[in-house]
Amino acid sequence: MVVEIVMFIVGLALLIKGSDFFVEAASRVAKGFGVSEFIIALVLASIATTLPEVTVSAISSYQGKPDIALGNAIGSALANIALILGVSSLLRPLKVERTAWKNALFMIVVTAYAGLLMYDGTISRLDGASLILIYFGFLYYLYQKHMTLEELPEGGRGNPKRDALIMFGSGLLVVTGAKLVVDSAVTLARAFGVPEVIIGLTMVSIGTSLPEFTNSLMATIKRLPNISVGNIIGANILNMLVVIGVAALINPIRVDQTIYTFILPLTLLVMGILTGALRFTGRVSRATGGVLLAIYCYFLYLAATGGVSLP
Repeated sequence: MVVEIVMFIVGLALLIKGSDFFVEAASRVAKGFGVSEFIIALVLASIATTLPEVTVSAISSYQGKPDIALGNAIGSALANIALILGVSSLLRPLKVERTAWKNALFMIVVTAYAGLLMYDGTISRLDGASLILIYFGFLYYLYQKHMTLEELPEGGRGNPKRDALIMFGSGLLVVTGAKLVVDSAVTLARAFGVPEVIIGLTMVSIGTSLPEFTNSLMATIKRLPNISVGNIIGANILNMLVVIGVAALINPIRVDQTIYTFILPLTLLVMGILTGALRFTGRVSRATGGVLLAIYCYFLYLAATGGVSLP
């Protein structure tokens, strides 16, 4: 018990300090390369925090359990917006650059496309390859638009390559801290007799989104809303295209009906609310955050009471 408590404290320290370094480095990278903080968070920050999920997805699929990767990808996308941005915007309204809604709209499009691939009950290897190709096309578009057409600041600012390494290194600290926190919290909860369903719905399901959670909260606290929102949108695009794509490429995915009929539509709903807010107001207000958080609480209630069976 003492060991688990120590591990929980160490993990929490890594989460907090790692997120602090991560957000600061992301901001410096944006200035150094002459692009917006939103774009850096959309691409580099999201890759740093989602890479472990891609790895877990590949391993699960290789072990013959690709459906786990699908459930994790869509469940994380729902939590990222409804829970993480909901909580962050209640802390402080998140005002972002005016074009952010276009990337949020792209997030909806790729999620809807992934949904279409699920229609026949299976995501094939060919389907998975198409998802991955779309992501590379997305990266190429962003590179062409934001890295080759914009001039870098005269003389540069700092050392962006070094800061990028710091960002990825601190991202690794965040992911390690998240694992320590979740594993120790689950052990402690079981020791105190907390029901397995509650553990699954809170610590385990939210645990995969913990890096995004701490990074977004830290960015919000530091008044860097573009990093907070950009990280979430980028992570969701990665979830839909790369996490699912890699898993399907290794082994075709059998789609659980609950995902297609309930969780995916709910995820598209919160994505639509976020995109609408960004399009018409340029920010995620406290009112919007309250709506998103209420939807996630409703989802947890249904799952806890058996109103919907989780895959």
